[in-house]
Amino acid sequence: MAQIIVKPGVRDKLNSLVHILYNEEYFAFIENAKQYVVAIYEFIESIPYQRRKLCGNKKFGSWYCRYQANRNTSWYIGFDLEDDVYLIKFITNNHCEDYARFISGVN
Repeated sequence: MAQIIVKPGVRDKLNSLVHILYNEEYFAFIENAKQYVVAIYEFIESIPYQRRKLCGNKKFGSWYCRYQANRNTSWYIGFDLEDDVYLIKFITNNHCEDYARFISGVN
């Protein structure tokens, strides 16, 4: 059975995302912002069953999966995998500054 470990930096980023989404008025209600982040966590839990691709920059993880949150936003989750243990190391989306480095493999 797969084990999924989410690094604290990823958890911190997702927890702060709730407040960013609400404060920047992407969502009118805090509960909707929380549900958006819960859906990302649920996808992370399903990573063993998702299609994965090799990551171009090992700093972000050896592998990544893409989660399509809506028609405008995709989340990219970088992870390492060893003996059915998934270590979630990084998360970004196609609107973030670090997205280009993540996809291209450039530091």
